[in-house]
Amino acid sequence: MRILPCVLGVLFFVASAQAEDEPPQAIHTLTAAAGQAAAFGDVRYAFSLDHWSEQNGEELNLRLRFDPRMAQGEQWSLLDASLDDLSKVQRKAFKQFQKSENPDDALVYDKLEDMLGDVVLVEETTADAIFTAPVVSEDLPEGVLEMTIMLNKAAGFVSQIDMRSIKPFKPAAIAKIKSMTQSQTFAAPDSDGVALLQTSEGAANGKAVLKSFTSQSRQSYFDIERIDPPASPVADTE
Repeated sequence: MRILPCVLGVLFFVASAQAEDEPPQAIHTLTAAAGQAAAFGDVRYAFSLDHWSEQNGEELNLRLRFDPRMAQGEQWSLLDASLDDLSKVQRKAFKQFQKSENPDDALVYDKLEDMLGDVVLVEETTADAIFTAPVVSEDLPEGVLEMTIMLNKAAGFVSQIDMRSIKPFKPAAIAKIKSMTQSQTFAAPDSDGVALLQTSEGAANGKAVLKSFTSQSRQSYFDIERIDPPASPVADTE
């Protein structure tokens, strides 16, 4: 059966339109990387942390260890220092760390999969791809934060996630953020196949309780240890 040239043209147009609608391969790779991380959402980790921060000109340094196997209130411990060695500011910060719940959640970008609905590919090379997407959270007003995601295409993992404020916003009734940024870098997947947080840096300025503030922070994560759940007891079949 002969197909007329005009029909061939229509078929070519339809095929081209379908190809244009198909998401770029880089988006498929990003989605797969986010899905792989989601599988590690319930895994627990022990880790060490170098923390530096500065608020309104006052600096703070702490080196800490977190271990979820310890009792509540004892999961954070000091490295290279004792409680008696800490300044008043350091003690206050250490107590805040002790109150934090499941801080090892931040080590894996397991929630990224839920934030890719409006992701857009903005740049691509043979090695990497860069995307943007709005940050959607029940804890934030809509349309105030945007994130940039860098994908290592060859290794199939997200190597960096940056966030920035698009406009001022109020995270709470007594606080207003004028601007903020955050940048997180992730190490290549280990033998388990999951990329883990290496560094996190952030800066913000605004007002809280009617007082202006500027702050910045930097954290480096090391000696990360996966904590496997205890083995289930074997049932007695006798």
